[in-house]
Amino acid sequence: MKNAVEFYKEGYNCAESMIKAVNQEKNLNIPVSIASPFGRGMTVGSSCGAITGALMALGAIKGRKEAVEPNQARDYTKKIMGKIREKYGTFQCAELKKKGVSCAEIIEYTHSVLKEYID
Repeated sequence: MKNAVEFYKEGYNCAESMIKAVNQEKNLNIPVSIASPFGRGMTVGSSCGAITGALMALGAIKGRKEAVEPNQARDYTKKIMGKIREKYGTFQCAELKKKGVSCAEIIEYTHSVLKEYID
């Protein structure tokens, strides 16, 4: 079984890598293409693709189907984002790069945090 970093090394962007890994781990079929615009911080150094990919996967697994249902994904998102902010101080791709954080590092960390809430 490949991990998210291995998918990244194959050429998938960070968001796509997260979707690929979760699909494999959970036997899901979340379209990888939905994550294509989110790599490299939405191509402009904005929100990190690893994080946005993780949240897309979270939504597919824990998201609600109807508006009347409680939105449990919000609670999980808050926890995931809190752990990432605590470790890195930012969610922005450009800022992570300035701090010397590699794509592989943020992919690996974000994936490990996501797994705490979807396993």
